[in-house]
Amino acid sequence: MRGQGQGRIYSEEALTEIRARTDIVEVVSGYVLLKQAGNTYKGLCPFHTEKTPSFTVSAEKQLFYCFGCGAGGDVFSFVMKIENMNFGDAAKMLADRAGVALFQDESPKARAAREKRRRLYDCMEAACVHYQAVFANSQEAREARDYVKRRGLSEETARCFRLGYAPRAWDSVLRTLTGSGFSREELVSAGLIIPSRSGKGHYDRFRGRLMFPITDISGRVIGFGGRVLDDSEPKYLNSPETELFRKGRTVYGLAVAKNSIRRESGAVIVEGYTDAIMCHQFGFTNVVATLGTALTKEQAETVSRYAPQVIIAYDADAAGGAATLRGMEILQGVGAGVRVAVLPAGEDPDSMLRKYGKEALARVLEDAKPLTAYKLYRIASQTDTSRLDQRVRAAKEAARVLANIESDVERVEYAEKAAKMLDVSREAMLGDVNRLVKAPASSRVKSRRQEGQDRFEVSRYTSFKDDIARSGEVAQVLKAERLLLRLMAENKAVLEMAAERLNWAELSDERHRALAEAIQASQDTHSERGERGSSPSRRAIEHIEDGEILEYAAGILVGEDEKLPDDLKKAAEDCINVILEYKLADRIREIEKELMSLSCTGEMQKSRELLAELGCLKKRISEELQPFRGTS
Repeated sequence: MRGQGQGRIYSEEALTEIRARTDIVEVVSGYVLLKQAGNTYKGLCPFHTEKTPSFTVSAEKQLFYCFGCGAGGDVFSFVMKIENMNFGDAAKMLADRAGVALFQDESPKARAAREKRRRLYDCMEAACVHYQAVFANSQEAREARDYVKRRGLSEETARCFRLGYAPRAWDSVLRTLTGSGFSREELVSAGLIIPSRSGKGHYDRFRGRLMFPITDISGRVIGFGGRVLDDSEPKYLNSPETELFRKGRTVYGLAVAKNSIRRESGAVIVEGYTDAIMCHQFGFTNVVATLGTALTKEQAETVSRYAPQVIIAYDADAAGGAATLRGMEILQGVGAGVRVAVLPAGEDPDSMLRKYGKEALARVLEDAKPLTAYKLYRIASQTDTSRLDQRVRAAKEAARVLANIESDVERVEYAEKAAKMLDVSREAMLGDVNRLVKAPASSRVKSRRQEGQDRFEVSRYTSFKDDIARSGEVAQVLKAERLLLRLMAENKAVLEMAAERLNWAELSDERHRALAEAIQASQDTHSERGERGSSPSRRAIEHIEDGEILEYAAGILVGEDEKLPDDLKKAAEDCINVILEYKLADRIREIEKELMSLSCTGEMQKSRELLAELGCLKKRISEELQPFRGTS
C-alpha cells in the first residue's frame, strides 16, 4: 500500500483518514487558478511553462495530471512535488490541514532518529527566539538595531525575517538553551556551540553578530547566518553542515517568497541576506538568495520547481558577473528559463533600492537579458573596440557563443547585434559563426514537453474499435491496453471479465501491468473492508509506490475529459480481443521464424508440432478475433 514503503512511516488508517477529509481541488487551488471544465478542473501547470491549460484535476477521482509535462498523481504526490517534500512531510502537512492525528508505525531505531531530528528543530527554534529577544531588548544589541536602521530596514521587516543578535559573551546560547533542557551534544549537533580546543568545555559559535535565521521551505529554522558589525573577519559566518542544514541545497527566503513566486511564475535570485530582505521590504516579494555562495545545481532545481522563469540579480562586479554566468548555465541545465538583471557598476539590489528607489530596480528587472544577450554584453563590456586585436579576440569569442544557438533566425539576429557591439562587419561575424555551427537540429535533445508526450501518448484514448484497429500494430495494442485499464477502474464487471480472459503479464507495457495489478488489488481490498464512497481510480493509485508509474497511471485514469463509450463491457471486449490478437500474432511470427530455421536441420517432429500450433493460432484469430478488428 502507498504510505508503507521506505521513509513512509504513517499508518494506513491515518492516511485513509487524510484522504477522506481532503479535497484535491481545494489543495491545488491554493497554488493554481483552476476553472471547471466539464467533470474536471483545468489550469496552467505549475510544473512547466505553458500558455494553454493542460493541467487537469479530477474531483471525482481525486487525481491530477498534466497532459503537457506528464506530472500526475494524488494529493500526496501534488504536495510532495509543489513543496519539494518527501512523503512523510507531505502527509504531516495534509494531516495538519485536515485535523488528522498521525500515528506512526516505526522501529525503535526510526523512532529515535525522528525524535533526535525533532529535538534539533526545537533547538534551532529556541536559539532563534533567544537571538530575537536579545536583539529587541538588550542594551548590548543597540549597535545591531542602529545598524539595521541605518541599512533602511523597518522594524516590521526585521520581525518578518526574525532578525536577532548574538551577544559577545562566550556562552550566551550555551547557558540559555541548556537551561531550557537541551544537552550540549544537541547544541553541537545543531551547530550552535563548538568544543573548546582543550576539550574541557564549549563556547558559542556566533558571538557579537547580527543574526539571520535560515529556514527550510516550511519555515522551520535550520541554520543561521551571522554578520559582524565591525571590521572583524569573517564578515559573514554561516552555520556548519548539520543534519538539518545543507548550505548548497538551501535557498534563503524561499519559505517567505514561494507563494509570490508561484503567483508571478518567476523568481529573482540575489546574493545575500540583506539584498533579499530589502527587496521584500520594497515589494519585490518573489526574491530569494543563495547564502552568498555561487548557485548550486540543487538550489537551481529547488527554485525551478516553483518558478519556470528566473532572473539573476547578482552584484555588478567581476566576481558577480562570473557567478552570474555559472548560475545561468546551471539554471538552464535544469530546464528553467533564465535572464540576468544588469545592475549599475558598484551596485547591488540593496544599495540600488536605497539610493534610487523601487522604480529603478523594477526597470532593471524588466530589462533583464537572456543568456546569449548577457554573454555578448559581457564580452563587449570587456573589450576596447578601438583596438583591432581586442575586436578580433572578442569576435571569435562571440562566434563560439552564437554557434550554439539552434535557431537560424535567432543566430543571425544575435550575430548582427554582436557585430554592432564589437564594431566589426556583419558579414565577417556571420562567417565566423557559420564555420562553427555544430550538429543539425534533428540530432538535438527534445524538450521536456516533447519527452513527456513521447513517453506517454495520452492526447486521446480511443473509444472505438475501428480507431484502435486502424492504427499501427504496436500503437494499436497500447491504446487498447490504456482504454481497458481505464474501463477496469470504472467498472467492476469489466475488471472481472478482463481478469478472467487476460493474464496481466500479457500486457505490453510494464506500467500497464503495474496499474492492472493495482486496480485488482484495490478492488480486492475494497471488497474485504466493505468500504464505500471512495473512487476506484483513487484507491488504485494508493497501491502504486513507484513515482514514475504513478504519474503515468494518473494520466490514464484522469482521461483528459474524454467521454467513455456507452457500452463499457462491449468496448472492453474489443480491447481485450485486440490485445489477445496481438499476442497470438506475435507467437505466430515466432513460430514462422522457428520453422525457417528448422527447414535446414530436418527436425520433422518439431516442425509438425509447430505447424499444428500455427494452424490452431490462425484458426483462433479467424474465428474468435477477426470480427473485432473494425473496418478499413
